[in-house]
Amino acid sequence: MQSPVIVLNTSKQRETGHRAQMSNIAAGKTVADVVRTCLGPRAMLKMLLDPMGGITLTNDGFAILRECEVAHPAAKSMIELSRTQDDEVGDGTTSVIILAGEMLAISAPFLERKIHPVVILRAFQKALDDAQTILREIAVPVDTNDKEKMLDLIKSAIGTKFVSRWNDLMCNLALTAVQTVVRRTADLELADAEARMPNATSTAATGAVAAAAAAADAADKVSADATAAAADSASSPASGSASATATASAQDSDAGAAPGSASATETASAAAPELDVREIDIKRFVRVEKVPGGEIEESRVLDGVMINKDVVHPKMRRHIENPRIILLDCPLEYKKGESQTNIEITRESDWTRVLEIEEEQIRTMCEKIAALKPDLVITEKGVSDLAQHYLVKENITALRRMRKTDNNRIARATGAKIVSSVDELKEQDVGTGCGQFSVEKIGDEYFSFLTKCKSPKACTILLRGPGKDTLNEIDRNLQDAMCVARNVLFNPYLCPGGGATEMALSVQLAQRAKSDIDGIEQWPYAGVAEAMEVIPRTLIQNGGGNAIRTLTELRAKHAAGLTTWGVDGDKGVPADMNEYGVWEPLAVKLQTIKTAIDSASLLLRVDDIVSGTSKKSE
Repeated sequence: MQSPVIVLNTSKQRETGHRAQMSNIAAGKTVADVVRTCLGPRAMLKMLLDPMGGITLTNDGFAILRECEVAHPAAKSMIELSRTQDDEVGDGTTSVIILAGEMLAISAPFLERKIHPVVILRAFQKALDDAQTILREIAVPVDTNDKEKMLDLIKSAIGTKFVSRWNDLMCNLALTAVQTVVRRTADLELADAEARMPNATSTAATGAVAAAAAAADAADKVSADATAAAADSASSPASGSASATATASAQDSDAGAAPGSASATETASAAAPELDVREIDIKRFVRVEKVPGGEIEESRVLDGVMINKDVVHPKMRRHIENPRIILLDCPLEYKKGESQTNIEITRESDWTRVLEIEEEQIRTMCEKIAALKPDLVITEKGVSDLAQHYLVKENITALRRMRKTDNNRIARATGAKIVSSVDELKEQDVGTGCGQFSVEKIGDEYFSFLTKCKSPKACTILLRGPGKDTLNEIDRNLQDAMCVARNVLFNPYLCPGGGATEMALSVQLAQRAKSDIDGIEQWPYAGVAEAMEVIPRTLIQNGGGNAIRTLTELRAKHAAGLTTWGVDGDKGVPADMNEYGVWEPLAVKLQTIKTAIDSASLLLRVDDIVSGTSKKSE
């Protein structure tokens, strides 16, 4: 008998064929079980201790899995899913893991029966295509200018989170922040026209800027009322809710109707959701400033920017109305030579002259700045003592060593342009869009506020709270809320929440499996329908309900065509989402199902795992 040919190093761990597939399925189910109790309004919190000794308290799926250290490659792949979901839509990180784990679990019996993975994957792909079609059929449009409906939507997204006790406040913060940083086509055209202005001297270019500015004002006017109402509501929730109710009742005879009810659906359909939203950059232009201390109710959205900086000289003004602002990306210090320079001085007058040249250079820089009569100069580099002296004489306030990201947000909020050299300063680089500059002490630190901006396209959310851990969790929840608002502004369609969408998919896919699918593929296709039930089942279990009885009731409702029936997560019983008022963005649902099925398909195609680590010593 011929001796076997050894190709791979025998000291390495290796799993092949059926064993590798079952290993991947077990790893996926284990990761899903970790976050299963974190779904729904009765979700449990996880306490995680990182290697540095820091504590994370959260029920956010991505935040939990990010802190977990796993060895199995399939488990690592599952954690990447959660990251993808967080980057794409910002919500549904727990759902996607649970659904992917269930997709893997229902594949195990088919593999045991020797059904080829390619056949299973083909059925999964058909089910995914049909599921996306069904989702678009049950989705209802929403009028994004109706503040009441937008707030209800955000409430359902963060109702399962730690901040659900301050629902109204947090929803107002998120909605106001997102509506502040929205840029429409007219805004981008205005920015392009202004960028071309220095090169274009003709009156035509000036006319183009004026036309673009007029168009931008017209576009902003649509959401101005909603933004103003949200800002008022953030400061005084009672008045905000009253004005929102008035607006809603004026638009719709049934102000309290949920988006899926007859009157609300008609309203949403009447306002065709064709939105001119081009850019909503939450990451760069919405800064969350966490300041421990005070009450959570003191949190607010600033109509401008807040920076953790104080003025560089004690005699500089700390309160300026309608400041003229210059932003610099260069130091206000004596310019040193690029290479090391030695100067040999033989006379005292020469030494004096060298010092005078340094002073003159700084004086010239300050005079060029003062020629534009600014009230506030902000630079990303340093400001020397001598420059401070000259700026104080000209009654100019200065802030130094500003972060690049902060400078970009100030530029967006005030209309100033960042200039890299004082020699290039022009009148159009000066920002005049800010209404007030002030320095205030919060806790032990000084903060500079640039507020009352005319049309801020950047903002800061000031969060107050009892401790660092609490603030971190509120920040995570607020990011989810802002992502939900952003998704709806881009794609203004909603699906019923509380597991109703997944239940509708399950029932309709099961019906299609019997009527439209032939052969062996019918089993895995029906398996996808069964896997969809994991979301309502988990909600029932976390709410302390009877899973078998409640799921049977839900199946009967959906078979009768009532697609808005889901689970009341607090009690674990069936509820109509029209009345219960839980709605989720279509974009989140589409991404969740697509990511879960694609990842399960990817892991099922693996039939060989070769690990880089050596076998454990027995």
